[in-house]
Amino acid sequence: MSNDGFWDKVFSEGQEGSYSRIEMPDLQDPVLQAALAHFGNMEDKIVVDLGCGRGATSLFFAHLGAKVISIDSSEVAIANLSAYCQENGITNISPIKMSALEISKLGEVDFVFGSMILHHIEPFREFSKSLRDVIKPGGRGFFWENNARSKIMLWFREHVVGKFWIPKYGDPDEFPLMPSEIDEMRNYFDVEIEYPELLYFQMIPFYFFRSRFNAPFKFFDTFFFRYPEIRKHSYRQYVILTARPESQ
Repeated sequence: MSNDGFWDKVFSEGQEGSYSRIEMPDLQDPVLQAALAHFGNMEDKIVVDLGCGRGATSLFFAHLGAKVISIDSSEVAIANLSAYCQENGITNISPIKMSALEISKLGEVDFVFGSMILHHIEPFREFSKSLRDVIKPGGRGFFWENNARSKIMLWFREHVVGKFWIPKYGDPDEFPLMPSEIDEMRNYFDVEIEYPELLYFQMIPFYFFRSRFNAPFKFFDTFFFRYPEIRKHSYRQYVILTARPESQ
């Protein structure tokens, strides 16, 4: 994870949006429910919230009885979550300022969750090995991520986004998760990819029209979702991991 100063600013009080506000997420959030379906019973399990940010997911897992290790490279994000837990008497969340590349220092855990974090991490090969070291054999990982499979999207990202009047979101160095990076994780995990929706055509109004005129583009995404060869180009995906037994 890079650009700590960028994210410190994002998580500072007074920033626009919700990044500095800590609150319990919607318990029926589809991403969290999908993660829960993969993890199973959370009671007394040790789960790492990788790139915890404002801590909403940490609160979700803690609510279910897990022992949560919340890590982030942003000192401000960790300070915010630590203060919130202290003020609210939450004892089963341990916020730690730590790089994703250092997670093997935590010892073995049952589960690792991340939301829009993998595509920030380099070198990814080193991270994949650290991730395998921290997830115990038979343990599981779940990541909600973006997707760099579409060559058309990547062309627009390279040649259009951030130029003219087209906005660029996120930190300066991030890049969508590459299929080759997912293949790197296959060296250590059984990997499944799921596409909960087709987010493709809706990227057009998001960048060009500030999310106005979204309805017709959403129609196209809904229509083409039925076709697996198109669906896999969605900009959103679930990366679902199961750690293999050590003998494998």
